[in-house]
Amino acid sequence: MIPSMKVQTVAAALLLGSLATVQLARAEYPEKPVRIIVNAGPGGAADSTTRVVATELARRLGQPFVVENKPGAAGAIGLSEVARAAPDGHVIGNNNLATFIVGALTAKHLPYKIDQDFTPIAKVFTQPNLVGVTPSLPVKSLSELVAYAKANPGKISYGSTGQGTSLHVLTEMLRMNSGIEITHVPYKSAPAAELDLAAGHIQLMISNFTSMEPQVKAGRIRALAITSPTRSPSLPNVPTVAQAGAPYLEMVTWGGIVGPRNLPPAIVRKLNTTINEILSDPKVKKQFETMGSDAAVGSAEEFSALIKADTAKWGEVIRKGNITVE
Repeated sequence: MIPSMKVQTVAAALLLGSLATVQLARAEYPEKPVRIIVNAGPGGAADSTTRVVATELARRLGQPFVVENKPGAAGAIGLSEVARAAPDGHVIGNNNLATFIVGALTAKHLPYKIDQDFTPIAKVFTQPNLVGVTPSLPVKSLSELVAYAKANPGKISYGSTGQGTSLHVLTEMLRMNSGIEITHVPYKSAPAAELDLAAGHIQLMISNFTSMEPQVKAGRIRALAITSPTRSPSLPNVPTVAQAGAPYLEMVTWGGIVGPRNLPPAIVRKLNTTINEILSDPKVKKQFETMGSDAAVGSAEEFSALIKADTAKWGEVIRKGNITVE
């Protein structure tokens, strides 16, 4: 064999070896611990459901999936970190209707664009919200709350998980539709706001079922309505918002997992397939049910379509209400 042919043969062998190494590396994802950024504080639906999924991902894929809580700025702090991450699947994060869609639609300035800077991976759960009041407030129904607020303008303060989140938007819808004067007090997390609600420092909050339901059962918060189309078996005496006379407050929120833009399709498929397997496990479904959530199974493409549909739906609501955040 002539020298030039030897060189070509060696080069070809090296190239094939390199390609095989790359393919093997991709097949072995994840190659190191994966960080899952939760853009909310501990204790809420986003945190609780993500931790269940993270534990199972670690068991099935052979690497730690470490949950990191990064609340603040209506979820934008955590989402910014995901958007800035390298597209190798080792930094992913939760997203949800409240902070990902509504938060983006109400914000005037964000360091990312939800339709350009993220890769949808999998929808994880759906969950309603609860309309709750502090027990010292002399109301036992939504209609009584509206009547009290009208008789005492400006004396009710309500909490939310941040300016421009879905919980803020929903309560603003209540304010606008019922013609009451109430004051907004934003918090970094649902549990933090609920502690103040239970203590009477604020009087009203619409919050996610996971964090508020234990407080309701303990008698620290009084639930006036649930934002789903049907009542919850866990709180059967709490009427739906439609039954309570406020159908415009109906909202079933969702949460999922996203990565940075340009995440390789092979990694998206592997994560989506594994997450769907996890969510189909009867034990995991039961865990979600005890937290007031329903496990949601579907493709990455279906999750992407949901994000687009809800962006259009809530964008119209927010424009009509002229709700913005500086």
